[in-house]
Amino acid sequence: MSPSLNKKLSAWPYPRLERFPGRLERFRYRTYNFLENRLWPVRPIYFLALVALITGYGFPQDLLKSFFISYSLVFLLRHILKYTYFSYKGYLKESPKKPSYATIVWGTVKKILSHVAPPQLSSCDRLLSNLPLPRLEDTVTRYTDSMKFVISEEEHNNLIATSTQFLSHEGRTLQRFAWLLHLITDNYVTWFWEKYIYYAGRYPLPIISSTCQCVLYGEDDLTQVYQVARLLYIETLANLSVDRQDYLAVGDGLMSTRHYRNIYNGSRVPGAEIDNFQWNPPSRHALVVHKGTWYKVDTCDEDGRLYSVNELAKIVSELTTRQDKSTGFLCKISSLTADRRTEWSKNRRKFFLNNAHNKKLLEVIETSQYVISMDTAKWGVETSDKMSVYMKDMLAGDGTNRWFDKTMNYAICANGRGGATGEHSPADGAEMDHVCENFLNLDKQILKSPSKEEQLEIAKLDEPSNYLKLAEKLEFEVEEGLEEEVERCYEAHTKAVADLHVHSIIFLDFGKGRLKKCGISPDGFVQMAIQLAYFEDQGKFTQTYETGSIRFYANSRTETVRPVTSASCKLVCAMLDETSSKQTRRQLLKEACEVHVNNCKEVMLGNGFDRHLFVLCVIAKGLGYNSPFLDFFSSQKWLLSTSNIPNMTNSIAEDTSVNNIMLGGSFGAVAQDGYGICYRFGGNHAILVHITSYHSSELTDSERIGNRLKSAFHRLAGLFDD
Repeated sequence: MSPSLNKKLSAWPYPRLERFPGRLERFRYRTYNFLENRLWPVRPIYFLALVALITGYGFPQDLLKSFFISYSLVFLLRHILKYTYFSYKGYLKESPKKPSYATIVWGTVKKILSHVAPPQLSSCDRLLSNLPLPRLEDTVTRYTDSMKFVISEEEHNNLIATSTQFLSHEGRTLQRFAWLLHLITDNYVTWFWEKYIYYAGRYPLPIISSTCQCVLYGEDDLTQVYQVARLLYIETLANLSVDRQDYLAVGDGLMSTRHYRNIYNGSRVPGAEIDNFQWNPPSRHALVVHKGTWYKVDTCDEDGRLYSVNELAKIVSELTTRQDKSTGFLCKISSLTADRRTEWSKNRRKFFLNNAHNKKLLEVIETSQYVISMDTAKWGVETSDKMSVYMKDMLAGDGTNRWFDKTMNYAICANGRGGATGEHSPADGAEMDHVCENFLNLDKQILKSPSKEEQLEIAKLDEPSNYLKLAEKLEFEVEEGLEEEVERCYEAHTKAVADLHVHSIIFLDFGKGRLKKCGISPDGFVQMAIQLAYFEDQGKFTQTYETGSIRFYANSRTETVRPVTSASCKLVCAMLDETSSKQTRRQLLKEACEVHVNNCKEVMLGNGFDRHLFVLCVIAKGLGYNSPFLDFFSSQKWLLSTSNIPNMTNSIAEDTSVNNIMLGGSFGAVAQDGYGICYRFGGNHAILVHITSYHSSELTDSERIGNRLKSAFHRLAGLFDD
């Protein structure tokens, strides 16, 4: 390992704090960050020095005028950066080996800013460009072109006709309203997207809205108790670092970090018609679930001193030995959060808000930093079947060990292997991936691990301690009707989990290293393999979703990349045509990957069309417009939903050993008769794929398409064998 790489892997992504901030300290650094986020790249101290300088030499009698002149200069500098440096995206369309002069200048400015004024987590959020509003004609044309290969010729002709009518009638009016939204907001999509895609949904959160993350391929060297203690310690530091904005951002401030604050402390709150997200300041406690019993665990003492890993191990070990475990239906009380949202809203009010004692416990839960479940299972990754069970458990839990309203529910099994269940509405997968990568870097590469014998000895609490606050059990009071509702929710969740079909693939034959040598995009390669596997599985092409990144724009979430193109369809047809030559197939694969890469870049440049059409649908519904074109758009099912988990930090040395590859994550299939395919590259030597579908569907089978996908990997890569 090179010295530079070793130095990077050993660097902490945030400070090693020793104390939980008091009110005065938090007020101090939040005030500083308030100024920092409105003055960067000028530091607040230098701004005050400039005000003092102008006051002393220019306007000694008028401090307000000096302040105005100073801020005017900073305001001008920031706007120059906003509309030049932060707006420039030309490098996305250029080869790194042959950059234009504009890109060279931009890169030089980037190096200077990173060296002179390295941004904090949110220093640049207010300088990011607003998400552009595409021309209506471009959006409609791109959409109709994308549907050509997934619907019949007759349906496509009808779509063209309704699109023409849309452009000449209601589309113009709707676009004007979208333009007004674009004019007065930094992102004309996000508010609508969060409200109507997430918070207005009445479906249960697990499987449908939840996502999951898993850890490394290799065996864990920590006991369950010690791993939970280390997780409590690391994630408390991460939580405080996000609040202080000391969390190391990716992209040197060029990407939106607006939603990091939602990862810790907050909770989704169910409503009768629409949910909302409740953000809370950093909490001193987390929740630990052991054998269906919920405990409040403080991560610092009464004076604010953060507990060490060893001290937390004693606290966690003590709660596992207690005889106060919940019994009966109270073990399953968290299954209430797995219910449909309107029903959970009613039960939340009836059993918690209307009961003074339970209301206090609910506040403890919803304001906690995060949840950690100490599961009794022993997860393994030795076979596809074991890995699939592990991934399924991470995605849905068992109805007793997740509080699905919380953004992050971590879980550690009996043999120390862990993972996380995420709630998708307040943050996207990229932010959660960032958090998990930082944790793994610290847990597996930076912090030293005692032997398991030493861990057991460290965790012993021989006698009551005056300096440790032991875990506090959440003792729920029983209300009339609570048992029936808990059992109903638990049974419904159990059925949903049983219906979920997860098939995991740990493909170790090759990774992105081989694909790069072939001169093709790794992501494009996997997407083409998915298209080939799906066509062989279903005998048709279908509307396909891939998560696209638009994080270069302010307050952004995601956009849709549509992998089905003329080039991808030609490739699939050639692969199924026995008369097609290897050379022809290879050329078609290259062309399909190039088209896919270009489409991804267009999305990154803000030229996607799905979110634009979504906003027009919302506006049309709000104004009472009847639009056949938009009705068709909104009625189409995503039978194939895919996502490539990005490498956010490059901090995990995955190429040093197969044991260091990250296992990736998963999500539930969007459509009842569809597939959800989540994948990532494990360094240069592995591809991790997790496929979901539903047993109740007669059309899909996760294992079947998984086998087809592995075959497609080999067949497509084999085109370059000579």
